[in-house]
Parts: sequence; C-alpha cells; structure tokens
Amino acid sequence: MGLLFWFTAMGSLQAQSMQNTKHYRSHFLYQTGISVNTGVGEINFAGRHLKNKLFSFGVDQVIAYQFNPHFDLGVDLGLNIWKRTAFIPVGLHMAVDFMKTNVTPMWYLNGGYSFKWYVSSKPEKMTHVIYGAKPGWYINSGIGVKVQVRDQVYLSFAADYKMQYSSLQYYEDEHNTDFDYSSVTTNRIKNHFYHFVGVKIAVHYW
Repeated sequence: MGLLFWFTAMGSLQAQSMQNTKHYRSHFLYQTGISVNTGVGEINFAGRHLKNKLFSFGVDQVIAYQFNPHFDLGVDLGLNIWKRTAFIPVGLHMAVDFMKTNVTPMWYLNGGYSFKWYVSSKPEKMTHVIYGAKPGWYINSGIGVKVQVRDQVYLSFAADYKMQYSSLQYYEDEHNTDFDYSSVTTNRIKNHFYHFVGVKIAVHYW
C-alpha cells in the first residue's frame, strides 16, 4: 500500500511539473552585472617571470531569450577595465538554471571578441611592460546561485572566471645602450592569455 502511494505521488508531481513547463511562456530576459576579478598565473616573456597581479573591474548587459524555465540564450555587451587599459567585450551569452524554484543553482558562459577602448602608451613603472595591448577573443564563465527578490526580478551571486587573449609589450635592448629605455618605450610584443578569477553580482529582470 505504501509503495502504491509513493508511485501515485511521484506520478502526480511529474504530471504537475510537465503541466507547468507546458504552460510556461518564453520571453526576453535582461541582465545587468558587475564583476571584480584578480589575475592568476604567471606572465612569461624574454626570460622573465611575472606574477599576474592585474585587477579587473567589469560591467555588462545581457539581452537574451528565455526559451524555458531552465535555459536562455542571447548577446552580451560589456566594459572590462584594467589598471592602464580597457576592453569592450561583445559576444554570445548562454545560461542554465538547474531548478525551477525561487532559489536555484545557475551556470553561465559568455564568449566573443574584446575590442580596445584605450591603452596606455607608457610601460608600467615597476614591471616596464604594457599589459593588454591589443584586442582579442575572450571567455567568461561562472557558477553560483540565483534568488528571486520580487515578481520577475532575480539576483545572482557567482564565482567568476575570465580569460582574455591579448598581448604584452616590452623593451629589449639589442645594442647594449647605456640608457634604460624600458621605462619609457617598448619595441617587442608577445601574445598572451590573461586569466582572472573573482565574483560577479547580477540582476535579472523582464
């Protein structure tokens, strides 16, 4: 008798879930986010090994289409600011909500191309290099939790990862001159993958 009750209850819950999904109305979804990240790993070039201590502050706006309670797909436009340079990332956005509840685990993935906004023409005082000197493709992903705060409004908190493909510029003295030009100019460029980890807070609304 108990086994029969269990199967009946499970069948009822499954039918209710299918009915809710069937009556779900897909819609456009908007997301505004702020992220704070710090560099990880090493930057190796010309026999030098520098710790990636770069700081990154980002804001982004997503316009997506929510196909069902668990999946949305759209486009992402943002601004990513480093100490002496900045990027404008433009790419595709995908996100998954694992549960159809007021509090749900979530995962997102953004990827595309970062255009340059500005870059300093002078090397860093301590390292004598210019970080992030050219545009390049990027990947941004994270996992966290999404919480409903009011009707059609959610807040999300996530552990965030960013990878930016760009370059670094530095000076290499070929002629053994007496003056150290590395503090004022560069004559070499090297492509590099910059990695960052941090946190992201976003508001989702429609």
